Amino acid sequence: MTNKIDLHGIRHHEVQNLLDKFLTKHLYQGTKEIYIITGNSDKMKDVVDSVLSDYNLSSEYSFLSKAELLVKL
Repeated sequence: MTNKIDLHGIRHHEVQNLLDKFLTKHLYQGTKEIYIITGNSDKMKDVVDSVLSDYNLSSEYSFLSKAELLVKL
């Protein structure tokens, strides 16, 4: 099972539902960290950060790319 979700091609209004399912699954399984690929869209990063705040989580840029966010669970 992968701890990475790619949001390329996903509409902003669909992100909440997808991330809710993804986060719930990984929180339940005890995953330590996940990666969220947002691309270079600042709007997408804002939408992702808004969803993460609902879970009292925050993101940081992956050391590999600013188009990928690392979230420590």
